[in-house]
Amino acid sequence: MRRNLFHPMWLAAALLAVAACGGGGGNGPTGSTTSSYPGSPSDPTNTTANSVNATTSSTFDPAALTVAKGTTVTFTFASVTHNVTFDAVSGAPANIPSTSGASVTRTFSTAGSFGYQCTLHGGMRGTVTVQ
Repeated sequence: MRRNLFHPMWLAAALLAVAACGGGGGNGPTGSTTSSYPGSPSDPTNTTANSVNATTSSTFDPAALTVAKGTTVTFTFASVTHNVTFDAVSGAPANIPSTSGASVTRTFSTAGSFGYQCTLHGGMRGTVTVQ
């Protein structure tokens, strides 16, 4: 006797299995492009994606950061004193005075490219590009 592979019971079981495994609503990177998951750039709790570290080796890490308009960027200063002096362009946020052992935030409300430097350490430069 030959079995019918398309029996309604088998079809219902297969559809149920696909629905149980299926897409969207999870915390992973699959699903809707507007959903966020921990660590993703769209995750509002993600503090590392919008951070710049002033390192003890006198560099900004990362040296170039791209963010959306209205994003708050956290500048973190280790034990070495650094400052952030933005290039004099329209829309640049306020400079950050000499700081160590703390974090300071600046919100980028205007689209453009905002170069900055630590005036205490020659060659220590970075850029935030706002889209």
